[in-house]
Amino acid sequence: MPVFETADELYTCIGGLFERMKSQVQVQEELASLNLIVRFNHTEPTSSITLTTHEGKSAIHYGECEEKPDVELAMTGDIAHHFWLGEVNVMGAITKRQIVPTGSLSKIMALTPLIKAGIKIYPQHYQECLGKDR
Repeated sequence: MPVFETADELYTCIGGLFERMKSQVQVQEELASLNLIVRFNHTEPTSSITLTTHEGKSAIHYGECEEKPDVELAMTGDIAHHFWLGEVNVMGAITKRQIVPTGSLSKIMALTPLIKAGIKIYPQHYQECLGKDR
């Protein structure tokens, strides 16, 4: 049984994580320094979350988005869940094509502080948003 049975569950949980991160001062500072469009494409369930940052402002788009991403990360919903739990060896997952990155390496690396911040709060956020154990 997949972690997220519907796109709405994934949007509530992972999209909700991004919303929660935007309210944290440290993350706001990181977002303000970026000028980047990142799209997380998921399968099982099919869904897409796009994070745009420009001139100190950020927005989150669910589903189709006309913004052309600088970076795309494609993975299943289950891999995304374990990624945000900090349980995925990213290089191993890329090698196995469990995570498929598209875009420049420098822009992907610019996401590291945001990813680390998300990993810190995701376990509790996941418990709260869907009331499930991993």
